[in-house]
Amino acid sequence: MKFMTDHIDPDRRRFLTNTGWLAAGVTVLASCSGILPVLPTTGNPDNDDASTWIQILADGRVRFFCPRMEMGQGATLGLSQIVAEELNVPQSQINCLTPDSDQVQPFKMTVGSEGLSVFSVPVSHGAASLREHLRALAVAKSGLPISEVTHMRGGFKAGDVSFGFGDLVPVDAELVVAETGDEQSSYLVRNTRPRQAIGERWKHPDLEKIVTGQMIYSRDVSRPGMLFGDAVRPPRFGATLKKVDDKGVRDLPGVVSVVIDLANNLAGVVADNPMILPGVLEMLDVQWQTPEGSADADALDVSKYRPTDDFEHTLVDEGDSPDPDTIRGKTHQAMYTTSSMAHAAMEPRAAVADVNDKTAEIWCGCQDPYFVRGRVAALLGRGAEDIVVHPLRMGGGFGGRVLCQPAEEAALMSAHVGKPVRVQWDRETEFQQNYFQPKFSHAIDSGLNERGEIAFWHHDFVSAPIIFGLAPKSVAPVLDAFVADEGTARGALSPYRADHKRVRYSDIRTDVPTGAWRGLGAAPNTFAIESMMDEMAHLAETDPLDFRLTHLRTAGPMADRLSSVLKSVADLSKWGRPAPDNTGLGIACAIYKNQTSVAVVAEVKIDHQSRAVKVARLWCSQDCGLVVNPDQVENQVLGNLVWGCNLALKEKLDIQNGVVEQTNFDSYNVLRFDEAPQTFIHLLETADTPPGAVGESAFAPTAAAIANATFAATGKRPRHLPFDYDTLFA
Repeated sequence: MKFMTDHIDPDRRRFLTNTGWLAAGVTVLASCSGILPVLPTTGNPDNDDASTWIQILADGRVRFFCPRMEMGQGATLGLSQIVAEELNVPQSQINCLTPDSDQVQPFKMTVGSEGLSVFSVPVSHGAASLREHLRALAVAKSGLPISEVTHMRGGFKAGDVSFGFGDLVPVDAELVVAETGDEQSSYLVRNTRPRQAIGERWKHPDLEKIVTGQMIYSRDVSRPGMLFGDAVRPPRFGATLKKVDDKGVRDLPGVVSVVIDLANNLAGVVADNPMILPGVLEMLDVQWQTPEGSADADALDVSKYRPTDDFEHTLVDEGDSPDPDTIRGKTHQAMYTTSSMAHAAMEPRAAVADVNDKTAEIWCGCQDPYFVRGRVAALLGRGAEDIVVHPLRMGGGFGGRVLCQPAEEAALMSAHVGKPVRVQWDRETEFQQNYFQPKFSHAIDSGLNERGEIAFWHHDFVSAPIIFGLAPKSVAPVLDAFVADEGTARGALSPYRADHKRVRYSDIRTDVPTGAWRGLGAAPNTFAIESMMDEMAHLAETDPLDFRLTHLRTAGPMADRLSSVLKSVADLSKWGRPAPDNTGLGIACAIYKNQTSVAVVAEVKIDHQSRAVKVARLWCSQDCGLVVNPDQVENQVLGNLVWGCNLALKEKLDIQNGVVEQTNFDSYNVLRFDEAPQTFIHLLETADTPPGAVGESAFAPTAAAIANATFAATGKRPRHLPFDYDTLFA
């Protein structure tokens, strides 16, 4: 062990200085990932990356620069519990901070239910490494062998002497530089003691601020001398700014400047009063160049590609095609579709930018502060090291805040006027100017063998790129030609056995901007698979639960876990009981990202008098491996179940000629409080399995369970989402 202030890479020194380590106490320094280019930050963390995220202060408190953006999913709380577990400290002793972009090296954007599934092991490793280096300091102070220095609450006991963590911070040391720690020292990886924090129902420290209105969101940021900006935005997808005539707008009272930037498609106004901006913007004479052709994504129809077998990607083609004589004459084909959808987060996005001759600071809610930093740097012609992004809590994200367009608009306007500028989007702008979940169109053919089991499963579908939906125009053609979009295909591989299984798809780019939306392709693809499984069970005259369990046997470890949650949710819901008239039970399940097994039973009631389809109750059993915080997991499952109701019955985005027809919640339907079902959630825990994906896992099968329950209640099969009473009985 030695303390060093020399021979530290200057870039790493800058990050560490900006976290306050010089005056703070002890940080274990290890290697960090390199700066990534102006693309979304996609690299998974190494165990050593976490060493610079965790510090011990001189008073013994822990400062944790959490590498996750908070938007309600609670990953910051779960990771704090892992830090507390490794260091054996109470929640009150941990100060969890969202780092600015210049305080820690770039980390992966907050997407894909990866908060704990990807970051739990590196965070535990970093905290454990820090703990063991502090133990070495206690050994040095006590003079006792390491075997006699034991870990206690908030420190170490060495013989008759106790050392709190604060007692071990060297007064004259700027930094502890250590070799890589031993992964086996992690309590998370190698559970050799009773859990102290993991498994506890910690409450998020932000809760009181949120419910009392004290939480600071992007629109709440205020800077000295701050002005307000807004812009005239493209009237349809793909429109580019051609000409702007301000007609004397610059001379109006309260107007500070008119910002015209044709290269960046910006026609904006900066004022000292935000209330005048809508009226002033209407006075600008703006001419747009609109693209030719339709932007309605009509190409996303699987029936156009099936006759010629024209599919770009094959996910699986395995097994022997069955002899037609072995098929019992029971074959079936069905088509399923889901519509385009918006993120519809509660908080419309906003940003504040403060740009001067040397630096630029951005305050915004975003899922990838380094991506925002890079885009702003490119717009301003600056180096990324000159841009600092201060990320704030978001009022919902769901994949829709990988970009933060107001940050880019505010940066351009602030650079123009030389003062801080805040840009606030309204709800209508959110609906028209963001990117969307694409339509999905599925066709599945299947048949039964002489045993009443699946002889073949041929599944074709089309949608648009999701992970690559935001790709720059310069690289999009190359990606589209050579790279399969795994986000579009997420959840498309059926977990069930079949004598012959083939799954093909095409990810077709249209004029509609598409990108990440909760679960990516998981829910639309699961809807098709689990609906077809229900139809095949009906064809086989077999109970839908038994049919699924039969086809999961010998299908592998994840299928075994899926069988367990199916049996659990069946017990929870009392599957098989007689249902009243106009009421049905439906079941569906999924494996999310090969990590989390989940099953859902829905109870649907049909009210013919009010012409309504009502989801009365939902039961869910989930196995996501080790559960760090049961409250947080249950809350995520609850949100998934409610969103599944939206997918089945409510959400639909209509796009005509590049224009979104729904502009607010009066036309874009979401579940209301009085429509929410009663829910029952049971967590099965595979404790020796690291935490799995939770944020989107239960969403995948919920809509399918609702559709299957509707069939059980009515004998009518919903194959197009969303559906309602009128479309069901049309």
